[in-house]
Amino acid sequence: MLLTVHVWRQADASTPGGFETVHPVEAREDMSVLELLDAVNETLERQGDEPVSFDDGCREGICGKCGVTVDGVPHGPDRNRASCMQSLNAYRDGDEVFIEPLRAGALPVTKDLAVDKKSLRRVSKEAKFPVAMKALNTAGCISCGACIAACPNGSGQLFVGTMLKHLPPLAKTPEERDERAAKVLDAADREFGPCSLLGDCTEVCPAGLPLENLTSVARENLHRSFPDRYPAPGDPQD
Repeated sequence: MLLTVHVWRQADASTPGGFETVHPVEAREDMSVLELLDAVNETLERQGDEPVSFDDGCREGICGKCGVTVDGVPHGPDRNRASCMQSLNAYRDGDEVFIEPLRAGALPVTKDLAVDKKSLRRVSKEAKFPVAMKALNTAGCISCGACIAACPNGSGQLFVGTMLKHLPPLAKTPEERDERAAKVLDAADREFGPCSLLGDCTEVCPAGLPLENLTSVARENLHRSFPDRYPAPGDPQD
């Protein structure tokens, strides 16, 4: 099938961007979104134009590098699938596809579809980075940033709540755990917007993380403010 692809082009975060139309782009229903971008770049290169920049890595839905927004939806229309695992089976010959970066203040554009995800790392490092990543890996989070882009407020509460939920077993003492959790909460307040419990984040999360993980942040804040009345969250199954 032949598609018309409107792809976002932007030199950097400080330069205004816009859609560039690429047509025709030869595609198949079994192709992924990233494979479609490969086809877009092949078309551009044949025309003597600069290829589109985008992030990719494993292309197996594991590394979290490849997030883009497809027709207004972070990652794409298939629920709980990373961009590299999104198929084109909903499209037909002659259709139009709009592809742009993940949209959030915490994820500034570096070039075209590529975004800077250092905000996630800055929050993670407050829990001591290797420990934080082990916690996220335990939960299945791939740190892709789609939850932040899906939220109208740019909240990272699903990401942060998931980390906090799995942090207790990885801390050596309760005091160490509380200190790490407090630093994570402070960093999250600096990097991300507030959570309004809309649940859009869970619709796009490739790991299918549950909405219940959002409550970990509220529980941590209660414990931090009233430690005598609200005990620290314990086991991840709590």
